Amino acid sequence: MQTQRKTMKWMVVTVCALLILSGCGNNAKTNSNGMKAKSYANDGYLGRANSNPSLPGHHIVTNYDRDNRSMRDAIRKVPGVADSNITFTGADAYVTIKLAPGLKAREIPTVEQQAATVLRFNYPRYTIHVKSMK
Repeated sequence: MQTQRKTMKWMVVTVCALLILSGCGNNAKTNSNGMKAKSYANDGYLGRANSNPSLPGHHIVTNYDRDNRSMRDAIRKVPGVADSNITFTGADAYVTIKLAPGLKAREIPTVEQQAATVLRFNYPRYTIHVKSMK
C-alpha cells in the first residue's frame, strides 16, 4: 500500500512537471525573443538571388527591345506577312502585321491566327493581341 502511494505520488509529480514544461513550449514558430524563423526564398539559388544582384535572371536575358526583334523575326516567316509593328504595354504585346500584297480577304484571318499562334507559343509571358493592315 505504501509503495503504491509512493508510485502514484511520483507519477502525479512527473505528469505535473511535464504539463508545466509543455506550457513553456513555443507553438508560434518563433524564437524566445519573438522573431519568426525565416527560410530561404524559393528562387533556386537558396535565397542568394535576392542578396546578389549579379546573378543572371530572367530580366537580364530578355527585354522589350530583344523581344521586339525576335518577335518580328518569328512572324516574318509566316506566309502572308510582309512586315510588323509591335508595341508593349506591360505584359501585353500589341502586334500589327502588314500583309503581303496580293493576299485574298478570306486568307487574312488565317494569317492573323498563324502569327498569333507562333507568338503565343514562343512568348508565353505576353498576352498577344494581333491585328492586320494592308
